[in-house]
Order: sequence, then structure tokens, then C-alpha cells
Amino acid sequence: KQGDFRFIFNSRLSDLNQKVSVEFNNTDIAAVMKKLFTGTSLTYRVLENNLVAIRSENPAEADIQVSGTVVNDAGEPVSAASITVKGSNTGTSSGANGTFSITVPENAVLVVTAIGHNPTEVSVNGRQQITITLTRSTNKMDEVVVIGYGTANKRDLTGSIVKIEGKEVADKPNVNPIVSLQGKVAGLSVTPSAGIGRNPDIRIRGTNSIGDDAVKPVYVVDGILNDDINFLNPNDIESIEILKDPSSLAVFGVRGAAGAIAITTKKAKAGQVVINFNTAVGQKRLTDKIDVLTSGADFKELYLEENANIGVVNNFDFTNWNGNTDWIDAVSQTGTFNTNNLSVSASSEKNRFYAGLGYTNEQGIVIHEKLKKYMFNLSNEFRFNKNFKIGVTFNTTRTEAPNDGAGTMENARRIAPVVSAGTTPYRLKLYGDSMNYNLYSALPSI
Repeated sequence: KQGDFRFIFNSRLSDLNQKVSVEFNNTDIAAVMKKLFTGTSLTYRVLENNLVAIRSENPAEADIQVSGTVVNDAGEPVSAASITVKGSNTGTSSGANGTFSITVPENAVLVVTAIGHNPTEVSVNGRQQITITLTRSTNKMDEVVVIGYGTANKRDLTGSIVKIEGKEVADKPNVNPIVSLQGKVAGLSVTPSAGIGRNPDIRIRGTNSIGDDAVKPVYVVDGILNDDINFLNPNDIESIEILKDPSSLAVFGVRGAAGAIAITTKKAKAGQVVINFNTAVGQKRLTDKIDVLTSGADFKELYLEENANIGVVNNFDFTNWNGNTDWIDAVSQTGTFNTNNLSVSASSEKNRFYAGLGYTNEQGIVIHEKLKKYMFNLSNEFRFNKNFKIGVTFNTTRTEAPNDGAGTMENARRIAPVVSAGTTPYRLKLYGDSMNYNLYSALPSI
């Protein structure tokens, strides 16, 4: 005779993990259950409709509610960590601030894992509040690279992509963040332009011949195409990716033939409220000064010899021109700069907010060369559910550069030393007396 029985039990009962080997023939259910549970704390009760309820007589098997926090070895919360009961399918994950809650047996062992950290096991031992510390993993993971049109394992990537972290950009006091990449990326040439505040010349793997802007890479800021990124505050950059060769062509076509520079700006970190302020002050000066003729007597002698060689009879009257001016020294100074950055970020389960404000005040190495720059970055994202979110990103900048000093050094190199720097108050007036005998004088130039 055969009977159909259904069993109900708690899968976390530790005695259920034991394996036994038994053999029965024409035995009633009571004898079968007694034989199976010999040497365990398990008992049973047969209910209506052949339903058998299994429970434990051991009070240690009672379930308790365990709450806690998962942190790393620096004490920072670890979100999305997996917490499971060893030997069962029961589990949960830590929230944005590293907290978790789970119902487990009093003597359960928790297995905790998180990306980038070493797994660990923690015995509950009846505790209802636990702090679990994970150590960072020193093993390099199989990196996945986002390449604009998908993802690929780093070892399988054939295109050329270089990623620079934002902190490597922010630690250089440059007005344009791209200048900070100089010397950091193979194949990337960055040539600063004359005058402060101007865009540098950027070339990725040299020059190509496709399109009018054949040497300019395409810029992408948070997925939006831009002509340049001079409006960005270096302190607000999370990362910069340089796409070269097939990687940029595959995404942007001919427009990306000269390469692409993709920038991701900072967003609020999950579960954190962070206020950050930093300031930098420094000086800059000429390190390789141009050698120019500074002797007025030598200039007059050379000028008269030149006229004699070409047959000029009427020489210039130098009676009132007796200067011995080094015009490179006359128009240069020790420059100063000051940058200040303030950022505020906050995040909750549904909302992420980031705002950054930057101010730069720079005095160039050319007298009257100055720049003031104000930068503001705002991003706000609201998540309605796991499938739908809405956000806004706003970047703006204001630049005040009444004189960028472009061309001044070239003119200073060419001006005759017989012109006295005291003839016109160049150091007191923006352009000096340009109608007479300053940098734009009609005197013979070298």
C-alpha cells in the first residue's frame, strides 16, 4: 500500500543538512520518521491530509532578526554587498549606506561578499547587531571597458583606449583640464597656446586628412558632443577616456577620425553627503628666457653697418634714443594663480544631487596678462523605480580676460633696445603708448 505525504519544514534547520541511509519495507510513517530523526533534535507531527510538519526541539534553532552594517577596512560603508546564510539559499544585500537586516537561526554563519573585497564568514552566535568588515582585494579583476558602443573584456580589446581618473586632472592647477593630460597619455600631444585662457592644440596620433577640422578630436561630456571642454572645472571631472584609432571611428564615424575625448563629470556617491573645499596658490615664471640684444651701443653699431652694406646714406638719428633695455624683462613678471573649488553632493535611495563651484584668478608672466574664471556644475537625478529615472545636468562658465598677452613676447623680442622702458609707462598702462615708441614703435627692429 502506498501513501502520499507532504512535508513542511524550515530549510535553515541545521539537522536537515545531515545525510542518512535507511531502508524500509511495509513500514508505517511513524516508524520511518523515528528512524530518520534518531540522534537529531528534530521532531514531527502528522496533520490533516497527510501533511507532516517538521520542527526542532533545540531552542538554539529559533530564528532571530539580525541587523548590521557592512564596512571596508577604512570604515566606509559598502553598498550592494551580498549577505547569505551558509548552507542555505536565504540572503539579502546591503543598502546604500551599508546596512542590512536578515532573519536567521541563532547559530547561523553569514557569508558576506562584495565586488573588490575579499569574502568573509561571520558567526551570529545569538547577536542581533553586527558590524562586518571587509578587506579590499589585491587581486586584479578581469576589467570590463566601456567603449561607447558596448563593453569588452580588457584582455580582448583591440582598439586603443586610455582612461585617466579625475584626481589626476584636478591635482594640476590648469584652467583647461586637457592641459593636465600632457605627458600622461601615449600618442596625445598637448601644446598650450600663447596667452592664458586659450584652448591648447590637441592632437591624438598626429594629423589626418579627413574633414576641415582634421586635427581636432571630438569631445563628449556626459554623452553630449561639445567643441571643447574649456567650460569644465577640472575638480568636477570623474574620469577622462581617450579613444584612438578604430575605437573612435566606430562610435563617431568620420567626425571621430582624429580621436575622441570622453569626459564623465562627478555625481553623488550612493548614501553619502559630502562637502569638499580645496584651494591652490602658486607662482609661475620664465624658465628659459629668450636671449636678446640689450646693448643700445651694439644695436646702433650693427644698424649703421647694415645701412653701409646696403648703401643707405641717410641714417636714423639716435640722438634721443640711448636706452639699453632688455624688453623681455621689461614686459615679464612673476605670475601668480589662485584656484578655489567647492562641491556639495548628497544621495538618497531615490535622489542624487551634485553641485560644484570653481573660481580661478590668474596673473600671467606677461604684464597686464590676467584671467578670472567662474565655473558652475549642477547635476540632479531622481529615480522613480528601477526602470525609470529622470535627471538634469547643467554646466556654465564665465571668463574675464581683458588682455591675454598673446603676441607680446614676440613683439618684445623684436623691439630695439635703444627704446627706454621708462619712455612710456608700459607697466602702468595696459598697452603703453602704442602710438609712439613702445612695443609697436616705428624704430628699426632686430
